[in-house]
Amino acid sequence: MVSKQEEAQSLVSRLLDRMMKCEKYGERRGAAFGLAGVVKGFRITSLKKYGIAATLQQGLEDRASAKSREGALLGFECLCEKLGRLFEPYVIKMLPLLLVSFSDQVLAVREAAECAARAMMSQLTGHGVKLVLPSLLKGLEDKAWRTKQSSVQLLGAMAYCAPQQLSQCLPKIVPKLTEVLTDTHPKVQAAGQTALQQVGSVIKNPEINALVPILLSALTDPNDHTKHSLDILLQTTFINSIDAPSLALLVPIVHRGLRERGVDTKKKAAQIVGNMSSLVTEPMDMIPYIGLLLPEVKKVLVDPIPEVRGVAARALGSLIVGMGEQIFPDLVPWLLETLKSDNSNVERSGAAQGLSEVLAALGKDYFDQILPDIIRNCSHQKASVRDGHLTLFRYLPRSMGAIFQNHLQAVLPAILDGLADENESVRDAALSAGHIFVEYYATTSLPLLLPAIEDGIFSDNWRIRQSSVELLGDLLFKVAGTSGKAILEGGSDDEGASTEAQGRAIVEVLGRAKRNEVLAAVYMVRSDVSLTVRQAAVHVWKTIVANTPRTLKEIMPVLMDTLISSLASSSSERRQVAGRALGELVRKLGERVLPSIIPILSQGLKDPNASRRQGVCIGLSEVMGSAGKHQLLSFMGELIPTIRTALCDSTQEVRESAGLAFSTLYKSAGLQAIDEIVPTLLRAMEDDETSATALDGLKQILSVRTAAILPHILPKLVQPPLSSFNAHALGALAEVAGPGLSSHIGTILPTLILAMDDEDV
Repeated sequence: MVSKQEEAQSLVSRLLDRMMKCEKYGERRGAAFGLAGVVKGFRITSLKKYGIAATLQQGLEDRASAKSREGALLGFECLCEKLGRLFEPYVIKMLPLLLVSFSDQVLAVREAAECAARAMMSQLTGHGVKLVLPSLLKGLEDKAWRTKQSSVQLLGAMAYCAPQQLSQCLPKIVPKLTEVLTDTHPKVQAAGQTALQQVGSVIKNPEINALVPILLSALTDPNDHTKHSLDILLQTTFINSIDAPSLALLVPIVHRGLRERGVDTKKKAAQIVGNMSSLVTEPMDMIPYIGLLLPEVKKVLVDPIPEVRGVAARALGSLIVGMGEQIFPDLVPWLLETLKSDNSNVERSGAAQGLSEVLAALGKDYFDQILPDIIRNCSHQKASVRDGHLTLFRYLPRSMGAIFQNHLQAVLPAILDGLADENESVRDAALSAGHIFVEYYATTSLPLLLPAIEDGIFSDNWRIRQSSVELLGDLLFKVAGTSGKAILEGGSDDEGASTEAQGRAIVEVLGRAKRNEVLAAVYMVRSDVSLTVRQAAVHVWKTIVANTPRTLKEIMPVLMDTLISSLASSSSERRQVAGRALGELVRKLGERVLPSIIPILSQGLKDPNASRRQGVCIGLSEVMGSAGKHQLLSFMGELIPTIRTALCDSTQEVRESAGLAFSTLYKSAGLQAIDEIVPTLLRAMEDDETSATALDGLKQILSVRTAAILPHILPKLVQPPLSSFNAHALGALAEVAGPGLSSHIGTILPTLILAMDDEDV
C-alpha cells in the first residue's frame, strides 16, 4: 500500500488525462470509475491533495474541448456515486458550472450533465438540499432563458433525491415548475415539461404512476384539464399508499380545484384533500402542503352551497385524524371565532359543520372539555353567537354519533331555550338541531327526548309549543316508520293517513300509557290559540291516527285528565286551549263521547287537589255549553248532583267555577236545575258545618242567575221568625243580587222590621 501511495499522483494524473482526452466514450467512462475508486481508496483528502477537484473544475470551464467538459462531468458523476455525502461540499462549489453544462451546445455534454445531476441529487443530504435549492429557485427568476432552462433541468434532477430529501424539496420545486410552463421561451417550457416528467418517473405508487400523463396535462393546461383530473382521481381505487412525488403532482391540481368557481370542482378537490392524509405513506409528507391547502379549504368551508361546505368539513376532520391536532394549532380557535361571526349565517353554518367534524376527530376527552363553553354561548347576549353555537348542535349528532348521545341531557335545555328566542335565526337553528336529535336518537334516547318535548307542548310560549309539536311529530313519524310528508285532506277528522301497523309500532315503542299521554297532548293543542300550532298539531294527528273516534275512545281517560289539569292551570292561555279542545270534542263527537266524559268529570270532583276540582267545573261548563240541549237531558242525573256538590266545595275558587257551570246548566235544564240544587243548598245552610259553604254556593249561582234564583231563595230566608243566620245570609246575598233585588223589597222589609224588635237577631 505504501508503494501505491507513492504512485498515487501518477495514477491520478493518468486517469484524469484519459477521462478528459480519450477518443472513446468507454475509456473515458472507465477512467471516471477508476478515479472514483482511487479517491475512495486514498480517502476524501486526496481530492485536494492531488488537485482532482481543481482539475475537474478546469475541465468544466474548458470551452475549447467538449471531451474535457464531458469527461469532467463523468468524473463528477462517479465521485458523487462513490463518495456520497462526503463529496457534498464540492458539489455545492461546482453547482454553477453544472448549471452551465445543461445548456451546452454539445449533446454528449448535456447528457453527461443530466447523469451527473441525477447522481448528485441522489446523494444530497437534507443540509445539501437547503444549500442547493435556493440558488436553483433563484435561477428561475433570471432574465436569461438559458439560465432558467438550466435551473429547471437541475430542479427536475432533484426528483432523484433520497426519499427523505424528496419530501422536503418537492413541495417547493413543483409549484415553480408549473409556473415555468407558462414561460415565454419555448425551450424553458419544454424543460419544465421534462422536469415534471422526471418527477412523475420516480413515483412508486402504481395507481398514480398510471395517471401521470393526465396529471401532467392538468398542470400544463389547468383550465381544460383540472376537472377531468379530479374526476379520474376520485374514480381511482387506491390499494397502495401515496408517496412524496405523487403528492407533489397532486397538490397543485387539488389546490387549483379548490379555487375554481364551479361547485362540482370545489367539492371534488375538497374530497381529495380529505382522502390524502389517509393514503400517504408518511402523514408528515403532507405538512409542507398544509400552508397551501388549508386556507383554500377554509374558504370552501364557508361556501354558499351547503353540500360544498359539508365536503370541506369532512376534509378538515380527515386531516386531523390523519395528521394529528398538533399540526393545526390554530384551526379550532379559527372555527370558534367564525362561529361567533356577525357576517352571515352561511359562514357560521360552515364553521359549525367544520367544528363538528374536527371535534369528532379530536375525540371524547377534548369534546367533554369544550362542551360547557359551547352550551354557555348558546345563551350569549349576541344573537349571532347564539345562532352559531346552536347550529353546531345540528351537526354534532352526525359526526359524533354515540359520543354525543351521552351529552343530550346537558344540551337539551339550551335547545329548548333557543326555541323561544326573540331572534328568528336563533329559533330556526334550535329547531333544526331538535329535528336532528330526533332523527338520530329517537329510538335510542326516547326516555330522554320525549319528556322534554312533552313539556314544551304545554309551554306558555307559542313558539315553543309550535316547535315542540313539530319535534313530537318527527319522533312519532320515526317510531311509526313514516315520513310524515303525506298530503292530507282538510275535511274529515275521522280518517287519517296512518295505518294499523304504524299505530301498533307506536304502542310497541312508547307503551300504551305513554302513547295515550302523547296523543292526548296533541289533541289538546289542535285547539291552540295560535294558528301555526293548530296546523302543526292537526298534521301530526292526521298522520299518526288512523281513526279519530276510535282513538279518542281509547285515550279518553287520559285525555280528560290532561284537559282537567290544563283547565286548572295558572296560565290563562292554557286554560283557554283546554276549554276549546273540550268544546270541540263535544261538538264534533257529542253522543259518542259524552257517556265517557261526564262520568270522568263527576269523578274528578273527588280529587284532593282543589285546582283539579276547579278544572272539572270549568270543563263541565265547556261540555254543557258545547253539547246540544237534547244531548244533555239524558245526563241530568249526573250533571246536577255534580254541580250541586261543587257549589258546596270547601274551596272558594271551586265554588266560583261551579257557579258559572250552574249558569250553563240552567240554559239547558231550566227550573229543573233550580229545583234540584237550590233546596239542597238551603238545607245545607241549616247545618252549622256546611252553612258557610252553602251560603257561598248560593251567592255564586245568584250572581249569575239573579232573576231566576231569588224567588226560590227569599221565601225560605224571610220566613218569620228571622234567625240571625238568615239575616246574615240576606245581607250576603244582597251584595251579589244587585238591581234584581228591587222587586222583592216588599217581601223582605216587613220581616226585617219585625226582626229589629228581637234582641237575639
